[in-house]
Amino acid sequence: METAVPNPIEVGKNIVDIGFMVVTSAGYLVYSAIIIFFFVKWFVRIVNGIIKDQQQILNEMLLLLKKMYEIIKSLE
Repeated sequence: METAVPNPIEVGKNIVDIGFMVVTSAGYLVYSAIIIFFFVKWFVRIVNGIIKDQQQILNEMLLLLKKMYEIIKSLE
């Protein structure tokens, strides 16, 4: 009696290999997504820090400019 599958042991081995590949690929995708998520959060935190520093510097410059304008006005 002939089976529909030529070699059932070979078919089982291929199914196991494909299953391992699927599990490994899923793990890799999850790991990659986690790394990308934390990298983006880290990058956004750096950019926000730079923006806050620039805002503080611009506010200090504005205060100094106002003081300078007041001094010039008082000299007139």
